[in-house]
Amino acid sequence: MELVVTAASSLLGFLLYYNTLDAGFVYDDRRAILSNPDVIGHTPINALFENDFWGTPLTDPGSHGSYRPLCVATYRLNYAFSGFKPWSYHFLNVIFHCTATALVVVTARRLLPASCMRVGTAVTGIVFAAHPIHTEAVAGVVGRADLAACNLFLLSFLLYSEHIRLREQRHKKQCRQLVKDNLMRRQITSNDPPFRLSCHSLVQHIMMNVRKLLKASKAGPMKMLNACEVNGAVRLKCQFSGGVSEDSGELLQWLTLAGTLTFAAAATLCKEPAIMVLPLCIFYDFLKGTRYEEPYYKVTYDEVTDPHRKQN
Repeated sequence: MELVVTAASSLLGFLLYYNTLDAGFVYDDRRAILSNPDVIGHTPINALFENDFWGTPLTDPGSHGSYRPLCVATYRLNYAFSGFKPWSYHFLNVIFHCTATALVVVTARRLLPASCMRVGTAVTGIVFAAHPIHTEAVAGVVGRADLAACNLFLLSFLLYSEHIRLREQRHKKQCRQLVKDNLMRRQITSNDPPFRLSCHSLVQHIMMNVRKLLKASKAGPMKMLNACEVNGAVRLKCQFSGGVSEDSGELLQWLTLAGTLTFAAAATLCKEPAIMVLPLCIFYDFLKGTRYEEPYYKVTYDEVTDPHRKQN
């Protein structure tokens, strides 16, 4: 069902803007593409990072100052593929709109509550695909800066939300492991007779340990040593049994964070306002932090710090 909603929303976006494939270059398209030396290929690749969106050097006093080298690079690829045939430029714009619609649906599915997820994601996808506010960005080739930045912006945010999910999952596993270890310690302690500071209890405690030692010594020193080694190996196995999954989870956590920063930088190189994805991620992290399962973590903390405390 989720895949159907995503595909249907993207298909709707494609059908609505399919007629733009017959359009030509209009308004700013002429200056940004037809007369841009960075698009035509009259300049080296590194010039894309030295000139503004219109092909003017950033050091020039007449430069517009808009720095969008990745967007210009897509125009250059279009030119290498089909020259100045407008349909290929418009086709790529429509594809970017479809992928942005799919990413919006995925984002809505990640953010909406379960009670309204199905209806909410469907409405979100349809509204985003069909809203007329996107007409200028999709129909005008120069609007690709907005489309590319939108795609990379959403990818950056989705990766950060995945980073938060992995981080919370790892913290919960650590908390559960602490509780489990704490309960095991309590069980081991409860199996031993309580030691009381009295002469009778002291004598009983000493005699009990002497009997244990004599019983173990009858098996011979080598068996005692082997038993110690086996017990040590079991303890090591218990300690490191989750090591691989723990390391892989931590690696994924760092990879998603690195991907967030990478896509945020790429989005900014398509259009400058996309840098706002980083403050958005920080704010989202703050909101998620205020919605932690406080009772769960409170019980976990109390169990670890005060094993004898009774929970209500």
